[in-house]
Amino acid sequence: MPAGTNYGTAQLSRTQPDFGNEIFDGISTNNSVVWMLRQSGNIKITEGGRTFTHPLQYALNTSFAARAHDGTIPTPDPQTHTHSEWTPGVISGSITLFKLHQAMNQGKSVIIKYLEEKKDSAITSMTEVLGDELVDGSGTAPSFDSLETIISTTNTTTVGGIAGSDASWQNYAATQATAFNTTNAGITSMDAMIRGCTFRNNSPTAIFTTSVLYGGYYISQAGNIRYYNEELADAGFEHLNFGRRPVLWDDNIDTGRMYAVNTKTTWLQVLKMGNLVTTEFQPSVNQLSDSALMYLFAQLTTGSRRTNGVTSFTGGTGGV
Repeated sequence: MPAGTNYGTAQLSRTQPDFGNEIFDGISTNNSVVWMLRQSGNIKITEGGRTFTHPLQYALNTSFAARAHDGTIPTPDPQTHTHSEWTPGVISGSITLFKLHQAMNQGKSVIIKYLEEKKDSAITSMTEVLGDELVDGSGTAPSFDSLETIISTTNTTTVGGIAGSDASWQNYAATQATAFNTTNAGITSMDAMIRGCTFRNNSPTAIFTTSVLYGGYYISQAGNIRYYNEELADAGFEHLNFGRRPVLWDDNIDTGRMYAVNTKTTWLQVLKMGNLVTTEFQPSVNQLSDSALMYLFAQLTTGSRRTNGVTSFTGGTGGV
C-alpha cells in the first residue's frame, strides 16, 4: 500500500450505507461473462430450493415424420427432456467500521465520499472473486462451477450431475499443437471449434481467451475489416468479433485456452435471498467496531453443454 495518510478510515457515517442488494447493480458491469449473461436474459433469480436445476432437451419426438395423408399417426409419450442439477456456491465477505473513526467523522460531504468508497471497495472485491470463480472455479465445493469445468478439456467428465459418456452431453474439445499464428493455425482452430459446437440454430455466442491469444487474433486480422459489438464497447469491454461473435480476454483463463461460450444456454442462477445481500451493521462483542456481512448464493449452470467448446494451444515456435 502507498505510504501516506489513510483518509478513508477516518471518515465514517453513523448510518448504514446503501450498497444495493442486486447482482445487476455493480458486478455485472465489471465482469464480461456476467454482463453477457445479463444481456441474454440469463441471470436467473430463483425463490429457493436445495439445488439449482437447468432443463435440457436430449431427444426428439419420434412421432413426427413424412407420411401419407391417410397414414396412422403414432401417439407415444416420449421422454424428451431432463435437467442438470447444480449445488449453490457461496461468496461472502465483511465490512468493518471502527468506533474511533465514527467518533472522528465530521462533515456531510466527507461522509458521502467515504460511503461511496466503501461501496466501491465491497463491490469490486466481490466482482474479483466472482470473476475468478466463473472462469476458473474447480467445481468442487466451496468453489463454483465455471467455464473450465462446464467446458472441459476432458469432455467426458460428469457435469451438472450428468455423465459425459453420451455425446449429447459433451462439449467440443480440441488441442492445437502449434502456435496461434503458425500457418493460420489459430484462425483454423477457431473456425473448427465454432463448427464443432453448432447444432441447428444453437451455437456459441462469444469467445473468451487469454490476453496473449487475443493479441494473436488481433495481429491475424491486420489489414482486414474488424467488426465489434457496440453494446460491449459502450460497456467498456475491449473486443473484436470472429464472425458475429465477440472475442474477449480474461486474466483468469489458463494459458493457451480459448473458450467458445453459448451465453443463451448458460445461466448464472441466484437464490433470491442471497442476491448480493448486505446485512445490517452490528456491534462487535469484543472490539470497538461495527460489522456487516455481504454475500451471494449463486452457481453457473448449463442445459446445452455440447454448444460450448474449448481449444488448447500447447506449443510451436513463432507467433503466439
